[in-house]
Amino acid sequence: MTKLSRTAIACVSAMIMLAGVTSSARANSFFYFLDNNTLADVNGGPSLVSYGGTLSNGYTFGVQQGLSLSGTGIFDVYSIDIHFYFSDVNVSFNGFQKILDFKNRTSDSGLYDHSGGLALFAATGSGDPSAGKDDVFTNGTMVDLLVTRDASGLFSAFVNGNLAFSVMDTDGATIFSGPDNIVSSMTFKP
Repeated sequence: MTKLSRTAIACVSAMIMLAGVTSSARANSFFYFLDNNTLADVNGGPSLVSYGGTLSNGYTFGVQQGLSLSGTGIFDVYSIDIHFYFSDVNVSFNGFQKILDFKNRTSDSGLYDHSGGLALFAATGSGDPSAGKDDVFTNGTMVDLLVTRDASGLFSAFVNGNLAFSVMDTDGATIFSGPDNIVSSMTFKP
C-alpha cells in the first residue's frame, strides 16, 4: 500500500458560504475568505475549525484533515458554496475523497470525489439517496461546488453552475446531525 502524504485538496478560493433557514424561518449566511488567511466569518459568525492543514493564501490539507463549522443552527435546509481544487483526484487508494460530511465524521456517508467524479453516498437506511456525475474534477483545476437541500428534502449538486444531479432525501441522510449540527467540509478517509 502506498502512503498518502501529499496534498489532496487545496481550498484557495475566495470563499466558503453556508446559508440556510433555521426552524424559525430566519435566514443565516456565513462567508469565509480563506485566501485572507483567516478561518473567521466576515460578519462575526462562528469560525471554521481546522482538523489540521495549512492556512496560507488558502487552506491546504491532506489525509484525515479538513474544516468544520458548527453553531450555525442550520441542519436540514441549506446552500453551501465551496470554491476549491484537488491537487490529485486519484490520491486515495480507493479513489474516494470526502468533500462534505453530514454525520460528524462518524460514517462513510457524504459527498465525494470519486476519481474525478462527484458522488453522493449515504449509508444510514434502505431508502437513502445516492447519485453521481462523472468527470467533474481535474487535477489542479478550481471548481465552484454548490450543494443545496430544500425543505422537501431535495438535495442538488451543481459544479461550475451546471446541475450535476438532484435526488430526494426522504431519510435525512443529507441532514447535518452531529453535535451542534456540525458541518464537516472537505475531509476524507484514506
